[in-house]
Amino acid sequence: MTQGYRLLEADTGAVSRALIFFGFVIAAALSLSVLFAVLVINMFGVPAGNNDFMLMTVVIAACVASPMAGLAAQNQYRVDRYQTTLEAMASTDPLTGLLNRRSFKTLAEEELARMERTQNSVYVALFDLDHFKAVNDTNGHAFGDRVLIAIANLSHAALRGPFDRLGRWGGEEFIILLSDVNQQQAEGVCERLRKRIAGTDLSFNGKTTRVSASFGLAKLRPEDGLAACIDKADGFLYEAKNGGRNCVRSEPKIRSAA
Repeated sequence: MTQGYRLLEADTGAVSRALIFFGFVIAAALSLSVLFAVLVINMFGVPAGNNDFMLMTVVIAACVASPMAGLAAQNQYRVDRYQTTLEAMASTDPLTGLLNRRSFKTLAEEELARMERTQNSVYVALFDLDHFKAVNDTNGHAFGDRVLIAIANLSHAALRGPFDRLGRWGGEEFIILLSDVNQQQAEGVCERLRKRIAGTDLSFNGKTTRVSASFGLAKLRPEDGLAACIDKADGFLYEAKNGGRNCVRSEPKIRSAA
């Protein structure tokens, strides 16, 4: 009931603002029309014939239309920018700027639908920063946030642009959608990223640290669905954690018979 009231209140406010803006435009247009009419008459006199009257009308219309078009364009730009900002806020993680969980799932489901047509091989990787609680406890949460931002930027730069999708899954856990790769290639991407994370000094406000990450990798199969794939990747991630951390774990490769 409260939500419905708020929606109605928001709609009413939007209509009111639209009417106010419309009234402002009309008032401005009439004022400009009168102003330019007076200026034209003072400069050229009262039109004596139809041709002069039409010319004056065209001049006044052009003079009024230009600022009105500019005003409308500016208003539309602000609306579009505001809409873009809202969409970005709804789809990205506010700290790292990566895809949030909801938007990652949406993109992964779209990829899953395409797989039924393209038969591409797709993998999902979950990776988690090792002993991240110790980083927060030692250096403070502000420092920990800077580490997460740095890892997000480092990881994004290491992936294949639009072909791979990177998101923050929660806390110090990240998720990657690797499109059109086989298992060996997907493991190679994870291994390269693991080494880059482990080998990077992270320095902020005079403090320096290094972190490592553990990876779990699973194949996305249309018959199983996204949730099952993520659960499987999560299971391999726990194997990596229990196996000493700072490593990549995935399903065993199927070897062909000799």
